[in-house]
Amino acid sequence: MGGHWMAFQTAAWIGMLVKYSKAEGVEVGISKTFDGKHPCSLCLSIAKNKQTDKRQSSQSAASKIFLLAESQGLTLKPPGHFWYSETSKDFLFSYNGDPPVPPPRIS
Repeated sequence: MGGHWMAFQTAAWIGMLVKYSKAEGVEVGISKTFDGKHPCSLCLSIAKNKQTDKRQSSQSAASKIFLLAESQGLTLKPPGHFWYSETSKDFLFSYNGDPPVPPPRIS
């Protein structure tokens, strides 16, 4: 998938940004980090390993076998029985009692 390479690259960029910003200021640090002319050792290693990964995945992709099965049909049917119970609004709003009293607290 390649998500791990993005995580490594992000870590490398953060490290470069901190390193260059400490030495020469934030503006120069950002510029050097993302200009592509000042890669760190981690950036070089990531680029090399990504190329190796791509070559290996293209070689193994040809050997993959995909097995497809026919999809099975699915039919939804309504229920055989249905009970409808009507509730009146009077029942829902008929509570006339006082609210519960909280328990006494020990002071």
